[in-house]
Amino acid sequence: MNKPLRQWLLSQASYYMEYLQPRKSIALLEAVRRLEPANSDVHRMLSYAYLQAGRPEDSIRSADTFLKYAKPGMDTRAIKWIKGRALLTKRKMQAVK
Repeated sequence: MNKPLRQWLLSQASYYMEYLQPRKSIALLEAVRRLEPANSDVHRMLSYAYLQAGRPEDSIRSADTFLKYAKPGMDTRAIKWIKGRALLTKRKMQAVK
């Protein structure tokens, strides 16, 4: 995928997350992930979008994938926060069942 197109898709996905439209963001990010499965930024953004959409298991899976592809020395504090929130959400959902 060429860089300008990737940047545009990621910008659109970010816009949708900012305006609380995670499903639209997920659709774009999943398309980019299919084309660039090793792109850690896509997995980070997907993890947050899944969390916003109430899909904690998918959020956790994307966070783990991000950590798999993260470069050494990369700041992982945000993804650890997202994963922690997803784990809490998952536990709360299980407690309600």
